[in-house]
Amino acid sequence: MTMAGGDFEAVLPPDDVDAWVQDFVYYFDGLCDQNLMEEILKRSADRLQDYERFGCEFFRKEDGGRKFVPQRGLEHVKLYPARLKGHGGELMVKNIVRQLKDRSVERLGRILLTELLQRDGCVCGALGFDALNGDLYRFDARVVIAASGTGGWKASYGKNTPTGETMRMAYDAGAVLQHLEFARIWNMPRLFGWEGQTVLMPLGARFVNARGEAFMERYSPVLGSNTDPHYTTIAMAMEIRAGRGPITFDLSRIRQEDLILLRPQNGWQKLNHDKLAALGLDLFRDATEWVPQMTVSYGGLRADAWGNTNLKGLLAAGTARATEPGVYAGGFALMTTSVLGHMAGENAARLLGTLPEVKSDLSEAELAARQQALFAPLGRSGPSPKEVLTAIQRTVFPYGVSILKNETDLRAALRELERIRTEDLPRMAAADPHCLLKLHETRGVAFVSEMYVRASLERRETRAGHYREDCPQRDAAWLAWLCLRKDRAGLPEFFRIPVPLEQYKHPVERYYQDNFAFPVSTGAR
Repeated sequence: MTMAGGDFEAVLPPDDVDAWVQDFVYYFDGLCDQNLMEEILKRSADRLQDYERFGCEFFRKEDGGRKFVPQRGLEHVKLYPARLKGHGGELMVKNIVRQLKDRSVERLGRILLTELLQRDGCVCGALGFDALNGDLYRFDARVVIAASGTGGWKASYGKNTPTGETMRMAYDAGAVLQHLEFARIWNMPRLFGWEGQTVLMPLGARFVNARGEAFMERYSPVLGSNTDPHYTTIAMAMEIRAGRGPITFDLSRIRQEDLILLRPQNGWQKLNHDKLAALGLDLFRDATEWVPQMTVSYGGLRADAWGNTNLKGLLAAGTARATEPGVYAGGFALMTTSVLGHMAGENAARLLGTLPEVKSDLSEAELAARQQALFAPLGRSGPSPKEVLTAIQRTVFPYGVSILKNETDLRAALRELERIRTEDLPRMAAADPHCLLKLHETRGVAFVSEMYVRASLERRETRAGHYREDCPQRDAAWLAWLCLRKDRAGLPEFFRIPVPLEQYKHPVERYYQDNFAFPVSTGAR
């Protein structure tokens, strides 16, 4: 969150929650939990006002109203930009931390949790270790909230921390996961990270190929460049594969009076802006090269609106839970993490009054054995976490696995990921506790990667943020959430949960996917 731009989505008067829900049903190609979305949107204005009350600022118009930017060609969804571009997320974190201190909440940092503790089918704590001194920690709790973010591939800047260890722990404990076939593929500058295309595109920014063509108009005459990065990266990959790269970012159509929304005033974006300037480049004046980049997984724990998972005592909040199917409207993540975290906290307070106090029956001998296994990689010889992580990235990042998915490339990737799981992960070595943290992060990345590829093979269609070049059409039988659990033999088991349209207010009548016409490559398999 510190690395976020600080922009926020919210349903503010005179907007209507139902209208926003219908936008998301359309945007998600039907894979929208309408009841969950309604609860999120109903509470979004209160959470935005919380941040303002805490000291975060959003842009205002001359008449005092909040300035907004429409999103992804949707009729109602709006982003409210943070006043301090590139510093808004950091301000949010600082203000939340201050609120915690005012309420005497104890915070323990630098501790990596590695295992959930259970008794009689109820989650009742966790084990972990201090990444500086290696001390073992055991936490006993009547309610555990998973709120540690998504899985990912440690690609760049703000996406260099999500690794998926929470998903792996929850799966091992018996939790149901969802949305593992979806990953965020983002447009990124080749030189230095940048946040802000969510604001740039609706104001006139566009990607152009080596011929100077604004190519998105060819793939989507309706939306052009003002669409989700999932679709623009598909087009970028196709342009590059056809020999029309490199891709550059054109900001020439943005009005001068709108540039105040984009120029970073502080934080990491200001640092990157200055690095570009030192090279004689200006993002707002010069053509800068951009590339597709795989960043994080959209997979997470399956939970209801209040964060309840299938495991008693385990709640899921924010991006640790599955919410959106691989397409993203600007400010959506900050809105959902804020709202769902608030709701999970309220739910946890209620559960503390009803759940019995259960403590793990882990014996001292069992605890000692787990501690020995946890610290076994320290001091031994073997591949480093960095070496294994690089091998995973090389397996998952190619276009045929990440963007233009096809059966042949996905199956080859799965074979390599299985080899990494059986040969490389058990041999990884760590020189110190900090390196041991990296080792466990790499195990999380390996888990997310394998399940991402397996799930991508399962969903044999194209829908929302999942594009199968060899299955380019939508399949009505797949209007369902693809879920994952561990079977009795300890193996991954995928199953579908149909979208319960009969229980929802809004029918699925439009599909965002239909705005695009991507040609099927003769090499698609």
